[in-house]
Amino acid sequence: MMSALALTIAGAAPLAAEDGAQLFVKNCQTCHVIAKDGGVRTGPPLWGVMGRKAGSIEGFNYSAGLKTSGIVWTAETLDQWITFPKKMVQGTTMLYRQTRPEIRKAIIDYIATQKD
Repeated sequence: MMSALALTIAGAAPLAAEDGAQLFVKNCQTCHVIAKDGGVRTGPPLWGVMGRKAGSIEGFNYSAGLKTSGIVWTAETLDQWITFPKKMVQGTTMLYRQTRPEIRKAIIDYIATQKD
């Protein structure tokens, strides 16, 4: 039996919610914590990020461009961000890029569930 991830790669089915959690660990967790009251790593914590203004976590050293961007994180802005952060905000320090829309969507769907 093929996993949802394998089926998506073949173009047959969308990724399942549990795949989003696994993809977050694989692609994002090196730099970001997503636990409530999680600490800061290379990137800011992502618990409750949906609806939050970019560059607004106290104690994290954001780039000047991100702090003044006016971005509010939504599924759409996160999708654009993860696709090519340096194109969205010049001077950002985020290097990760994800070209595959199904992987971005699964990660964003997972991130959206991580809130109070």
